[in-house]
Amino acid sequence: MNFCVAPCLTLSPTADSCPFEAIRLLFTGNVRIPLGPGAFTPGGSISISSPHAEIWLQNKQILIRDQNTTHGTYVNGIQIVQQTLLQNGDILTLGAPIMRSSSTPNNVTHAQLKPIKAMVTIVGV
Repeated sequence: MNFCVAPCLTLSPTADSCPFEAIRLLFTGNVRIPLGPGAFTPGGSISISSPHAEIWLQNKQILIRDQNTTHGTYVNGIQIVQQTLLQNGDILTLGAPIMRSSSTPNNVTHAQLKPIKAMVTIVGV
């Protein structure tokens, strides 16, 4: 059975994302959860910083904040510059597409040049 007891958020890859396995974040207490390259497997997008963003539960709302990254954090295509409310069905984008150049290492695939794009599903809040 696939359900959450505590408030949780699932990030599922969209078709135009750097590939990753869906992740589920459980919110217990007043904990801020960092999102960075290690959160998304297999390791992929080179446009994600470490840490890239943080997510937390506050007053029964899930909020996200960019960590002053080079390539930004976006909710529904709009770059966020302060803490932002996440809602069920939002599209969260971490990073931005990177163009291949002569300085791009040969082992970096086309998929790794894409940002992380995820459909947000929220349960239990």
